[in-house]
Amino acid sequence: MPTIEARAAAAGAREGGAGARPPAAPPAPGPAAAAPGAPAERAVHELLAAGLAAHGVGHLFGLIGDANLFMVDAFVRAGRGRYVACASEAAAVLAALGHAQAGGQTGVATITHGPALTNVATALVEGVRGALPVVILCGDTPPGDLQHLQRLDQRELVKATGAGFVELRSAATAQEDLARAFLAAAAGRRPVVLNMRVDLQWERAPALPPPVLPVPRPRPAPPEGAEFDDAMGIVAMARRPLVLAGRGATAPEARAAILALARRLEAPVATTLKAAGLFAGEDFDLGLFGTLSTPLAVETILGADCILSFGASLGRLTTAAGAYLRGRRVVQVVGDLEGEGRRAGPALTLVGDPALTARRMVELLDQAEVAPSGHAGPELRQGLAAAAAAFALPPAFAATRPGTVDLYPALRRLDAALPRDRVLVTDLGRFVSRAWKALPVTAPANLVYTANFAAIGCGLGEAVGAALAAPGRTTVLVAGDGGLLLGGLSDLATAVRERLDLVVILCNDQSYGAEHVQFVRRAMDPAVALTAPPDFAAIARAMGVAAVRVAAPADLAAAGAAIAARRGPVLVELRLDPDHLSAE
Repeated sequence: MPTIEARAAAAGAREGGAGARPPAAPPAPGPAAAAPGAPAERAVHELLAAGLAAHGVGHLFGLIGDANLFMVDAFVRAGRGRYVACASEAAAVLAALGHAQAGGQTGVATITHGPALTNVATALVEGVRGALPVVILCGDTPPGDLQHLQRLDQRELVKATGAGFVELRSAATAQEDLARAFLAAAAGRRPVVLNMRVDLQWERAPALPPPVLPVPRPRPAPPEGAEFDDAMGIVAMARRPLVLAGRGATAPEARAAILALARRLEAPVATTLKAAGLFAGEDFDLGLFGTLSTPLAVETILGADCILSFGASLGRLTTAAGAYLRGRRVVQVVGDLEGEGRRAGPALTLVGDPALTARRMVELLDQAEVAPSGHAGPELRQGLAAAAAAFALPPAFAATRPGTVDLYPALRRLDAALPRDRVLVTDLGRFVSRAWKALPVTAPANLVYTANFAAIGCGLGEAVGAALAAPGRTTVLVAGDGGLLLGGLSDLATAVRERLDLVVILCNDQSYGAEHVQFVRRAMDPAVALTAPPDFAAIARAMGVAAVRVAAPADLAAAGAAIAARRGPVLVELRLDPDHLSAE
């Protein structure tokens, strides 16, 4: 007579609940016999793995489950790319986002169904808000199994995040559906979920060459017509112009054309945060334009009579809630009207290719023999040289409670210990503006931005992906104690296993900083915002990460030595006073 356990297992298999046995697989995963001259047949999971190889996927981030384990196994056995196992589904998708930012290509992740998809909702929204192309191969339960414990209307969940959704329709269309997902991600610049049902994974279809669909590119063109004529009139009459570049104008040809226009106008240049480092080393580079501007940059912005912007949405943080545009003529050049709702203040907006527009402006200025403005002159050059010399001096430490260190001076000293050519990943917290100022980057691709959805905890996952996309460059993650705990401290194990050149700077103020600030501003007790975090350095060492705790300025020498001697991930824990985080 069967045991109770045996009867329960049999019932689970019939009903598709937890503990159900997977459908019987063919005895061998290899190609099926085919008629002479006909292509061999392969299972769907093998066809998908071949499709990933055809799309040039070098890194597949994921966490396996019932619906994707055979596809991942086929991808690994094919030996065409590397599978990076992450500690959570959220970390896998975040890693794909970081990989897309630092590598400039479509990131790829894979997860199973149900709770795996609910676990990545925040990461999907982050990718949508950041306009990042990522393909997520996501499992789904069999449509006829109404009692499956992980059943979920996955299309509706994905729709709510703003991500795209492509259904894997059948074995015969598997590779075409994968190609459609890659096309949708690249053309739409957003995450796209390929929904692949578990009951299709062992169905077979002819192993035809995987299709790769070309991404249609609009023909670049400069703006023209009355609005462009009006814009040229504004530019020609400007006496104190300033040229601004955003993320939409970071391509090499756009950079060169914008710099040529700035030199023709004799105008200083600046960038938004997401285009940081675009003009590094150039004359008259003011650095960041917006709430992170240096005092000299603010003075120059407020003294300008014309802002000529390329590829920037001119949102609230860039314009200081519109204050930097007020009373100035603004000409805004964008490739399309995406992000219109984020723009602040009146602007004459032109839709056109940034590089072609800048070149056309130079041509017309030359034809009209418009004299240079002289705005970028000796006085500004001297001011920039003085500001650079002042930045090079290590700032003094302010007094903080015993066992803590002043944040900004500590970050500046770590900046000197880190390689100049590095990738900077910042989680979100009240430390982040100091990190962006203290640890400058030399190119836009070297800044991985994780705060599009204003969620903490995205940093470590994105840092893993960025580090694998940037071999030869050290990746630096700046995170807070709350964000590192929320975002998966466990993925330090992934960094160790992958032997990443990763330096984690942990800003441990033992609180949720933004909430702490709100309590203090209202003269309330901030006790609820205090976290009493664990011993991060000890945990990191137990996971194989070299770790140094900095509780006083003298400890920074040991941190610098650990960074110099690194052979893998390093964690530098800055113990901070939650009541006294210095201004930069």
